[in-house]
Amino acid sequence: MDFNGFEAFAESSVFENIIKKEALSLNIAFACFYGSRNYNLETDKSDYDFFIVYYPSFENFYTHTFSRSSVIEKDYDYFITPFHEYFRHAMNGNIKFIEPLICGTFAYGIKNSERFSGVLKLTEKIKKFILINFKKNFDAISGIIKNKKLNIEKGEYTSNTLKYKDLYGYDIKEAVNSLRLAYLLENYIKTGEFSFTVKQNHVYEEFEIYMNDINARKISKNYYLDIINKKIKDLAGLERILISKEESVKTELTGIKHGLGKDIMDICKAEACFGFEKAV
Repeated sequence: MDFNGFEAFAESSVFENIIKKEALSLNIAFACFYGSRNYNLETDKSDYDFFIVYYPSFENFYTHTFSRSSVIEKDYDYFITPFHEYFRHAMNGNIKFIEPLICGTFAYGIKNSERFSGVLKLTEKIKKFILINFKKNFDAISGIIKNKKLNIEKGEYTSNTLKYKDLYGYDIKEAVNSLRLAYLLENYIKTGEFSFTVKQNHVYEEFEIYMNDINARKISKNYYLDIINKKIKDLAGLERILISKEESVKTELTGIKHGLGKDIMDICKAEACFGFEKAV
C-alpha cells in the first residue's frame, strides 16, 4: 500500500476510516506521523506510523484512567495517547514524540479548524522549549541508542525483525536506527537543531555509507558494535557542550516549562468541556 507520502495517506479512505472508528470513543485532537518518510528513507515496503492524540475527558482525570493502545497492521501502525501525555513525552526528550513536532507532519484536525488554533500556538511554544531542553534530550536519545545496541548484543529481535536473523546475523533495523540517532544527536549537540532528513544532508554522509554497507552485508554484528561503541564514546565526550548550554538557559527553561504545563492543562479542560457538551 503506497500512497506516495504522508499527505496522500492522510487523505485516503484507509486513514479516514481509522479516524472515524477511533472518534467513536475518543475526542481526537490530531494525528501526526513519524518514521522513515520523515527521514526520506522509505521504500515500497515501508508502512505508515502515526500517533492518534485525543483530549481526555473529565472522567479520565477523575479516575486516573486514560486510553493508551497500539494497533499494528501490515501497512500501518498507530499509537493512541492522551493530549497531555503526548506533549510531556516530547518535553522529556522522547525523540519519537519530538519528531512530528519538528517535521510538522500533522495530518488531522490541527490544520483544518479554527478550534485548533490554540494547539498550533502551543505546538510552536513546545518546539522552542524542546530545542533548549539539552540535558533531557541528551539523556533520552543516548538512552535509546544504548538500548538498541544492547538488544543487538543480546540477540533480541521483534516479530518484524526476526527475518534478519538468518540473513544478517543481527537486527539490522535496530543497528541502522541506533546509528541514525547517534548522528542526529551529535548534530543537535553541535548546532542546537534536530535534523531528521537524511538524504542530501551532510550531517548523515557517513551514516549513509554505514547504512548501505549494513544492507549490503558488509558490516558484521561485531563491526557494528565497534562503530556504535565509538559513537557513544564520542557523544559522551561532547556532553559537556550541552551542560554549558543548559546553564545559560536554566532559568528560561524552568519558566517556559511551568507556563507550558498550565497551557496544556487549560486546553485539556476546555476540550473536556467541549466533549461533554457534544455528548450531551
